[in-house]
Amino acid sequence: MRDGLQRHDHGACGCDEDLWTGEISGYPECREFGWFFGPGLPDLNRLYTQATWDPATKRWVRTDTEPAPSPHTTSGKDAP
Repeated sequence: MRDGLQRHDHGACGCDEDLWTGEISGYPECREFGWFFGPGLPDLNRLYTQATWDPATKRWVRTDTEPAPSPHTTSGKDAP
């Protein structure tokens, strides 16, 4: 994929073959970045405005300056 969006009927464009992973493009990155509207609803609008598609790695890369949430951070209700 050249742009990170679903490729459809590219014909003879010279793009590499894509492998279906079972997830829509951008879902894994939204999960990694912690960008959700609610449970199970990735914020793809934020992804498209605060990340760019890297064709070399075939994944979205953050371009904003906000640090990614730590998966080990607890919320206030879980804190001792």
